[in-house]
Amino acid sequence: MFHSIRKFVRPNLFWKIFLWFWLATLIVLFTTVFLYSLSDQKSRLLPIERSELIQLRKTAILIQQKRLIDKYQELKILQPKKIENILANTYILDQFGKDLFERDVPEAVYKLRAFNKRNQQLAKVIDNSTGYFGPEIVFNRGKHYQLYLSNKTNQHFYTLISYVYHSTPFWTILAAFGISGFVCFGLAWYLTRPINQLQKATQAFAAGDLAARAKDFMNNRHDEFIDLAEDFDQMADKINKMIHSQKRLLSDVSHELRSPLTRMQIASSLAFNNANEDTHKHLARIELEIERLDDMIGELLQVAALERGHFYEGKSSFLLNDLISVLIKDAQFEAKAANKSVSFAQEKDIEFYGYYGLVARAVENILRNAIRHTDPETSVNLKLFSVDQMIHIQILDQGPGVNPEHIQKIFEPFYRPTEARERASGGAGLGLAIAKRGVEANGGSITAENAKDSGLQQGLKVTISLPII
Repeated sequence: MFHSIRKFVRPNLFWKIFLWFWLATLIVLFTTVFLYSLSDQKSRLLPIERSELIQLRKTAILIQQKRLIDKYQELKILQPKKIENILANTYILDQFGKDLFERDVPEAVYKLRAFNKRNQQLAKVIDNSTGYFGPEIVFNRGKHYQLYLSNKTNQHFYTLISYVYHSTPFWTILAAFGISGFVCFGLAWYLTRPINQLQKATQAFAAGDLAARAKDFMNNRHDEFIDLAEDFDQMADKINKMIHSQKRLLSDVSHELRSPLTRMQIASSLAFNNANEDTHKHLARIELEIERLDDMIGELLQVAALERGHFYEGKSSFLLNDLISVLIKDAQFEAKAANKSVSFAQEKDIEFYGYYGLVARAVENILRNAIRHTDPETSVNLKLFSVDQMIHIQILDQGPGVNPEHIQKIFEPFYRPTEARERASGGAGLGLAIAKRGVEANGGSITAENAKDSGLQQGLKVTISLPII
């Protein structure tokens, strides 16, 4: 589950395209608003800011406390310039909309007055870089007046954003963001879906399905992605033909070698009967190498058969305990000759439905490999148990282990952990390959790890996992 979540939220191509498209959409939107804010638009109605509201109320209180309206009437004739300085940028309207100071009232102030009468709210209007805001009620001699203030202002970007925010319902803004996000999401999905489909084809091909083709995942597209899929399919066809040709060549060569080997064995036997005592040891060596070559050809044929899906037996139900017990007896005889031993631990009888011969060959190959590499006077431990609907056969030796660089390759045909090609280094390198293919034919898996990685002292631990059916 956590792996799926990490895969979903990781910064992959889909999220990069989606976020860039969405960001581009928002940038275009804000740029449009910004350019609009620079234009000379008259009578733009905006919500009043807190600082302006405070200024408006302080001015109203100041006018009432100092009785500036009465002073204006007194100084109007005596000192008119002083009055203009005191009440500069201030408009006080009576109930008829006339300014008490007999000045021309801007159209923006009347717009604010109409808005307040209609909505009972304070507001601000920007007209030719001058801001007008109000009204605030001012009392004088039992009468009330409306106070408006003005100041120089610029068509700031944030002012227009504030206007849009306050004049547009929240759900409308949220819907706009959601729709733009949905469109960008769909566009990103449309562009990245072929990549995901191509990835499915490559993963299937890499997992061993040589018949997997990218066009089967692409549906009905007619763009560059379908060209890429066709190129992939051509590559897959060539690789598939090469692999099948290689397997067929391996099988044919192995079959063809059987006949001359048989004739060599017959000729060696006839020569052995007629040879003198000095020649006997050389002929015995020839027969030994012929037997080894015959065994290797047999293993090659078995690998080729398993890769083609030819198992030469049917599935059946059997007890793994009985199968392993038979193998343990033969393994103990072989181990005892090399001053080694084999132990078998089992919890209960475990039944398995599958290919008996393939499971037996897989366990035998791994067990004999463990006996070959475990140190003298040590034991190879085999354990049979089941956990979470899976059967596990664990084989642990007490040898030197395998270099971590090679541990993932030991199940490949003809692979050896050492550079040397001598028999002591691990035979022809086919035993573990046969084991792996036999286990996979039964729907299982096989893994290897050094014992040190599991907290043990030394050795190699090989685990066969089979499904409980």
